Amino acid sequence: MSPAAPARADPGPADPARVDTARPDAIERVHDRWRRLRPDLDVSPLLVVGRVTRLGRLIQRRSDELLRDVGLGRADFDVLAALVRHDAPLTPTALADETLLSAPAVTKRLRVLLDAGLVAREANPADGRGWLVVPTEPGRRRLAEALDVQVAAEAAMIAGLDGDERDALLRGLPALLRELEG
Repeated sequence: MSPAAPARADPGPADPARVDTARPDAIERVHDRWRRLRPDLDVSPLLVVGRVTRLGRLIQRRSDELLRDVGLGRADFDVLAALVRHDAPLTPTALADETLLSAPAVTKRLRVLLDAGLVAREANPADGRGWLVVPTEPGRRRLAEALDVQVAAEAAMIAGLDGDERDALLRGLPALLRELEG
């Protein structure tokens, strides 16, 4: 006779963040494991923050794959898009603030974009030691092509959501973003 399997901890009351109990997502599995390991700790924030983080990484990965076909990575796209959106020269520091990339990451991306002829540097009249970055015409054309690809991919990513689900995200995500940017 084999020893009895250890009893599993009761997961507790149904969690409102759990939509499909038959098919738990990766974050639900992480949450449930931590809940069993640390019953003294409220790990429910993982259900929101963990999902947002995982979604961000999945979107980043898909974006990198799609944008590779137009010769950009997602970080390159973000830097180039920031420059085109602002329609004014930006400092590398302003680009880091706009894109939430680290200063070294912006420097690396700018080196790649400069070498590809997609951006240009010009002297910063307000800072004799600094410089400004501007998109070149080839950079603007590349961004236009990439933007078409990226927006279509993002539309496909959310196509499976019904109207109520989209509305809930459109209400909840901005509130969370404002809280964290606050």
